[in-house]
This record gives sequence, C-alpha cells and structure tokens, in this order.
Amino acid sequence: MIDTDTRVEESVQHLLDTDTKYKAVDFIETYTGRPFWPLKPKPEDVSIIDIAHHLSHQCRYSGAPKFFYSTAQHCCLLADYADLRMGCGPIECLQILIHDAPEAYLVDVPRPVKQFMPEYRVWDKAINNAIRSWIGFGDLPIPAWQDELDSRIIVDERAQIMSDSGLDWGHALEPLGVTIRPWAAVDAEQQFLLRYAVYARKIFGKHQYLRSSWGINTASTFREFPFRGGSDRQRFGEQEPRLITDLMEVDVRGGVGRVAVRSPNGMMVRDTQAGKFPEPAWKWIHGAFDLATPGVDSVTFEIKHQPGGVK
Repeated sequence: MIDTDTRVEESVQHLLDTDTKYKAVDFIETYTGRPFWPLKPKPEDVSIIDIAHHLSHQCRYSGAPKFFYSTAQHCCLLADYADLRMGCGPIECLQILIHDAPEAYLVDVPRPVKQFMPEYRVWDKAINNAIRSWIGFGDLPIPAWQDELDSRIIVDERAQIMSDSGLDWGHALEPLGVTIRPWAAVDAEQQFLLRYAVYARKIFGKHQYLRSSWGINTASTFREFPFRGGSDRQRFGEQEPRLITDLMEVDVRGGVGRVAVRSPNGMMVRDTQAGKFPEPAWKWIHGAFDLATPGVDSVTFEIKHQPGGVK
C-alpha cells in the first residue's frame, strides 16, 4: 500500500494546469442576490441571511453522514453547549455560532486537503475578519475554548452520524455529549437565525434581525441602494425614506429584506409554484432599514430548542 505522504507528494507533482479560456468573475452571487468577493471581502457585503441559508444547505464531512447534517446545525449545537452547559453570555455564544461563517462564502474543504492549502486559510481568515467586523467583534479576541469545543464535537458527530468503520481519525478527545437529530435545511436555517437574533438583541439592545412569522412587527423605513455618484461610489443620494409594511424578514445590520410582492393595484401576488396552498410571492430589497414600530426593540423572544441537542 502507498502511504499518505507518498500520495500527497505524487498529487503535488501532477497538478493540473489551471489556465483556461473560461474565466470566472471574481465574485459569487449570494442567496439574497448580492455579490460577494471571497478574495476581497468587505463587511458591507455581509448578511446574516446569506450566512444562515448557505450554511444550512452545506452538509458536513463531504456529504458522508447517514443523514443530512448541515454546518448550520453544527454551529447551533455548539452555541447551545456554550449557553446551556458553560453558562456563557450572548457575546461568547454569538462568536461560536458564527465560527464557521466564512464557509458560507468559501465552502469548506476536508481537513486532509485543507492542511495543504495555505491560501485557503488566508482567505478564510480574511472573510472571518470581515464578518466579525460587520457584527462589531473586530476588536474582540476569539474565545480560548472555541477550537477545543469545535474539535470535541467531532467525536459526538462521528459516533452518531458516521459509519462504524473503526477508522482512526486521530481524535483522542472527550465528546461534548450532545445528541444529534436530523434537521431539515429549512429548520437549521431558521434555528441559526433565531439564535443570532436573540444573541444580537441582548448584545446591542436593538433587533438586528426579525421575521414576521415570529409575531413581531417588521415594518421599517427604507432607503434603497446603491445610488451611483460622480466617483461611482455607493451613496444614498436625496431619496426620501419610505415605509415598508410587508417585510417577511429583515436583516437590519446587513441591509437586506425579503418583502411580499404586490400587484400595481395593491393586491398580494401569490407564488403559484409553492404547492397546493400558494404562499405570497416575494423578492429581495437592499438598502438601509430602520424598524418603525414604536417600542419594537423592547419586545424580546427566546430560543426554542429542537429535539435532542444540548440539555
């Protein structure tokens, strides 16, 4: 048998020519329809809606688990452990909730490969810094225990969602003792956003993300962007703010909302492809949002933990 070091050396010696006439653009289009430049990340291009959606649709371990297990669920379990087992505050819980957030824009790479990709680690760190700066954590140190928890949960995950092959993963660590149950992508996405919303509200004293389905009024004043000035820089210009009352969800910090579509005569448009009981059609709008309902920031809500998880 060929040992691992020999295989790695042979792989490096036979790298494919990456030059091609089909050149890709230097940005990716996100779930909310905005561009994001993975190699030149900026805080103003970040949205928690994109992060939650992307991570909830990415399966860990290269798709090898017995059932779909998303990166978003993994992050939620670690945040719950920090909250319920360690008694951490919202700042620490939010930090570990977003610890894999760069993968929303860069996509994860298996560890045996990642260790030979120094450029990937540089890009990952740059995106992580942009996300942390966007949230307001740019000057905060990453919790000292974060890497340990992220490694220990691998023991739980391996035992519960992977095969019983007995292969040595080189993880001689104690498990966290979390219980893993299947979450659909849509559930993982909403659970991730719920935790973000709860932690951020406690940290900043104002709602940073809301969904109308939570029973809290999302009506907001709104100014659309971008507008282009003479220097071709984004600016708001002279547009007057307008009131948006049909927001289904809104990322206040990220400047993006999902709004119901209405016909020219003001009637709600239905999404005819949404099944037997069509839901309202919707679209993304990008700009500056300010929650408009008096006293809305004093309204609080709590995390509804899914079956299993951390107790």
